[in-house]
Amino acid sequence: MLLSLVTGVFFFTWVVTGLSLSVSLMILIIGIPVLLLFLGSVRVLSLVEGRIIEALLGVRMPRRPMYTDRSQGWLARIGAMFTDVRTWLTMLYFVLMLPLGVVYFSIATTLLSTSLALVFAPLADVALDQPVNLWINDVNMGDGVWLWPLAVAAGLVLLFATLHLARAIGRLHGAIAKHLLVRL
Repeated sequence: MLLSLVTGVFFFTWVVTGLSLSVSLMILIIGIPVLLLFLGSVRVLSLVEGRIIEALLGVRMPRRPMYTDRSQGWLARIGAMFTDVRTWLTMLYFVLMLPLGVVYFSIATTLLSTSLALVFAPLADVALDQPVNLWINDVNMGDGVWLWPLAVAAGLVLLFATLHLARAIGRLHGAIAKHLLVRL
């Protein structure tokens, strides 16, 4: 979940920069090769993302992209790359990776830091003289040693719930990736 923020920023930047550069250079002759290189790089990056998803999430992704018929000429294969739905769905997936990465990162850091803070709150009380207090609507509902087991128990429950949520999010993200990067 934490890696998805880094890859999301990279993929989003790659697609937005590549498309804007390719479209803006189309008025010049150099725009066509730049567009072809960009579309080829999107296909290569989709294979790299497939390997990352396969390694981290355990979702089976294909090893090689399905190309068009090799008996066709190179112009026909380039035209097939433009009309292939997977090329455009891959770019959609790359654009979606930024907001999804931000959401995944926010969920992971918030829940993990809260659960670990609750688990180690008694240690902070003893070692650092930072008391464990329960505040509800700016009212101190309780403090002291009796709150320590409740804080640790709540932290452990939240930690395991966070891990289960991370697994569910991983499965969901794997399904999204398989749908947008592989299947039509």
